Amino acid sequence: MSFGPIKLIASDLDGTMLDSSGEIPEKNSRAVAEAIKAGVIVTISTGRMYCSAADFARKLGLGSAPIICYNGAMIRSDAGEPLMHLKLDLGVAREILAIIKERGIYVQSYVDDVIYVKDTNDSNFQYYTKHFGLGGKALGDKVFEPQTPPTKFLIRTSGLEASHALIKEFSEQFAGRVYVTSSNADFVEIMNPQAGKGSCLRILAENLGIPIENVMALGDGDNDAEMIEAAGLGIAMANARPETKAVARVIAPSNDECGVSWAIEKYVLNKEVAE
Repeated sequence: MSFGPIKLIASDLDGTMLDSSGEIPEKNSRAVAEAIKAGVIVTISTGRMYCSAADFARKLGLGSAPIICYNGAMIRSDAGEPLMHLKLDLGVAREILAIIKERGIYVQSYVDDVIYVKDTNDSNFQYYTKHFGLGGKALGDKVFEPQTPPTKFLIRTSGLEASHALIKEFSEQFAGRVYVTSSNADFVEIMNPQAGKGSCLRILAENLGIPIENVMALGDGDNDAEMIEAAGLGIAMANARPETKAVARVIAPSNDECGVSWAIEKYVLNKEVAE
């Protein structure tokens, strides 16, 4: 698929827009501001929950642009109710949680943009809080008995190999009933089967009246691959997973080298950039 003049930019956060310290480099902020000034819509497409993504959207000055969050299970802006919100089936959610409880696996459940865990003193939750700056609520064993359909489950594993094994297992066992992906080597994330950054990006572009050929998507993780493949111009960071690089049209510098700024300057602002 060829690409035309870029009218919409969708960027992942962690490992893409953000550097390794979790901050937005000034070069990326400036490039985003220039793109918006040029009339391009810039948005975030992330596995993070809405309140976390919205905080970065405000820092970037994205205005009223709808945000893709929860790996494509939600599209939402500050204007009000979500434009789209895909929740897990409650029965399926309870089946998954029964397996998780039996195995003693750590899990976070996201309901109405709140994180629920068994114990907020759990080292896994403390790790999450330290790295993402987000709090949660402890429910004890009630976390395994949800009364409201969750938007997402996040499981922390021992690393990439364990994550891929669990993704394969849940994808096969709950085929057609869940979408399972990973935004981090030791995270496994479970959502509604219709979720996904790629399908969500198509819905958002159509909602905005922008052909997919005029969309640029940037990412690094497993959960970014289908979005990068869907966009007219799909760009992977140099630090991206090999599978994500394989479907990208362009490989940009790493997140610590301001790859987002490089891509915007080259393909949107038509500036000379170092290759």
